[in-house]
Amino acid sequence: MSEAAIQQIICRAVVSERFRDRLLGADREQVLRTSNLDQREREAFMAISAATIEEFAAGVERAIRGWKRGAKRNHFRESLPIHHPISIDTPGRKG
Repeated sequence: MSEAAIQQIICRAVVSERFRDRLLGADREQVLRTSNLDQREREAFMAISAATIEEFAAGVERAIRGWKRGAKRNHFRESLPIHHPISIDTPGRKG
């Protein structure tokens, strides 16, 4: 699994409106073809029905979970830590 390639696509889509529009629109196949994804990943990502980056990211997460389940069934554990580079500070408790 190409963790770096997957993260690059999602991060780039978050920060670039043009890239995001291409990924969610008719240019998705071309965008994915020029990435470092393997064939299985490209096919899975092409099958995601999404109008927003949030929907696309949720589809990517579902695909990754499916790959992990399949790997466990085959007695092969494939590790893919998903790093969350965005943190949200919550206000402290009062009282």
